[in-house]
Amino acid sequence: RFSGKNKQNKELIMSNFFSASQEEQQEILLSFWEKFKYLIIFALVSVVAIIAGRDYFISSSNERDFTTASLYQSYLESDDMEMGTQILNSYPDSIYSDFVRLNEAKRSFENNESNEAIDLLKIVIEKNSGDQFNPLQVAAKTRLAKIYLNDADYDQVISLFESSDELTSTMYELKGDAEKKLGLSSEARMSYMLALQTNTNQASKALINMKISDLEGETFE
Repeated sequence: RFSGKNKQNKELIMSNFFSASQEEQQEILLSFWEKFKYLIIFALVSVVAIIAGRDYFISSSNERDFTTASLYQSYLESDDMEMGTQILNSYPDSIYSDFVRLNEAKRSFENNESNEAIDLLKIVIEKNSGDQFNPLQVAAKTRLAKIYLNDADYDQVISLFESSDELTSTMYELKGDAEKKLGLSSEARMSYMLALQTNTNQASKALINMKISDLEGETFE
């Protein structure tokens, strides 16, 4: 009953407003203001706060991205591990942190620190997992597979790519290399053939064809 009465009062005010003289309209507006001024002020303040908050968020995000990008550029130019660590600690979820992990994994592998390289690559893979094709995950899986091949962990290579929905030509080729080492000639041949289908580089295609020809007991032109 109370809400219905308020509704009738508002309708009465608006009806009077459109049929009133100019002075009466001013009085009605003042009356309307006195009744709802706090609600109007609150609504205006809320709108201003929302706009200001949005602009601040956008500005802060842009400034943070610029700072991270600049720091990463300095890291690349200096090849300073401490600067890379600073990016990882300050911006652990940014794309630049994944770039640092990929670069540090390469450094670790070159320094014969395979386990450290593997751990870094696994972090990148986990952070970029999902249903959609992700270049960072592809890069990390490709590098990880090469480390597994180097360490003769051929089963790990196959397991790594079996969990992938989409494989690049390089991934198929690495999978074929692992299958060949395990004596799985038919599986290796299939992987190499799939690598050929998705490869547009003539030099790479020639190398894959050589691998197919080298498969035990089989000769392909």
